[in-house]
Amino acid sequence: MKSLRPAGSDVLIVLGLFAIAIAWSLTVEIGNLASKQMDAPGYALLAVAILPLTYRSRFPLAVAWISTMAWIVYVGLNYSTGLTGIALFIAFYGVGSLVPKRRAYLHAALLLAISAGWTLIGHFVYEDIPLAAVLMVALVVAVPFAFGRADRIRRERFTELEVRHARKALAAEEAAADAVRAERARIARELHDVVAHEVTVMTLQAEGARRLAKDADPRIQRALATISDSGRTGLAEMQRMIGVLRTSEEEAAERAESERAIAGGGGTGQQGPIVIDESHAPMPSLAALPALAAHVEQAGLPVRLEIAGNAHVPAGVEVQAYRIVQEALTNALKHAGPGAHATVEVRRESDHVEIVVEDDGRGAVEEAVQLSGGHGLTGMRERVQAVGGTFEHGLRRGGGYRVRAVLASGDDQVGAAQAAVKGAGR
Repeated sequence: MKSLRPAGSDVLIVLGLFAIAIAWSLTVEIGNLASKQMDAPGYALLAVAILPLTYRSRFPLAVAWISTMAWIVYVGLNYSTGLTGIALFIAFYGVGSLVPKRRAYLHAALLLAISAGWTLIGHFVYEDIPLAAVLMVALVVAVPFAFGRADRIRRERFTELEVRHARKALAAEEAAADAVRAERARIARELHDVVAHEVTVMTLQAEGARRLAKDADPRIQRALATISDSGRTGLAEMQRMIGVLRTSEEEAAERAESERAIAGGGGTGQQGPIVIDESHAPMPSLAALPALAAHVEQAGLPVRLEIAGNAHVPAGVEVQAYRIVQEALTNALKHAGPGAHATVEVRRESDHVEIVVEDDGRGAVEEAVQLSGGHGLTGMRERVQAVGGTFEHGLRRGGGYRVRAVLASGDDQVGAAQAAVKGAGR
């Protein structure tokens, strides 16, 4: 339940105003024979006009009506006006600032008509009240009311900006989450493609072995047939899963693009990512990096590519390595600026693959990616984590940006084959 206790600051302000009003009334009594001398009813009316202001934040309309009526009686009895006008000023500011538009204007108009009308009557009753007092009363009502309305509009606009900012932040978070889901679906699909290829090879090898061993033990025939059948079943399920993952990837990517547009307030006007049609192409690998570098150079960013080492790299790791280089070059193409150059270094070791992509451009890739709503760095991090590696990115000494990824590569088939040859020779 909402507390009716007024704010402590309001109480202190109003009490101070009331004390000043009493001191003022005592001061102006000397030599002011035209006004009625202050007495108990006068101080009571002064209290009724000022003290309710402590509740102006909770009951602005009631306070405005009480203060106005007390002021009307106060001046009607010909007490010296004193600081009652300030009480009206504060009350009408509260009406303009805290009351909804239609009700605020309605009550302000009624109070203005009553106050101005009462002052006009006083002009004809008391000779010392000039006609200009009507205008003064109108200003006492209209000016603070206008200030209050302006303050309310400012607060509403500020609140609207906060809500809009919160919505953009939420849309950006959802876009980032969808981008991560899309990237994970893509990673899973590509790894499933690799596994499907291996299962296909296994199935074909089993079929070939069964044909070659047709005169062998029937148990060997049955074992090879079981391997072949299991391979076909697994391959069918794998292809079905790849279809599901492809659909999930496309849907998540579309949602991320839509939410990124909402979060960014429209397009960024920057060049889009490097897009290569791979719908009918083989699975990307390190051997495809020269073609990727050439494609980037055609788009306007010179690339120096260096691939060192001859260790075997599992197909799944090759896919991730290619995608990391592709995304890093995309960021460099979009954000490095005119006249920039890029360097790609790939080192294949027996237990890992190290990738370093650098550019010598403006060096604001990270900030630009965040401002444009991009999620390339997040995607690269997801790919590195998928194969158990490490990922680093940041500004490059001397200008530009640097991305470094180390992908674990435990499938050392070359080393295994050498060990097998040595074992057979003993």
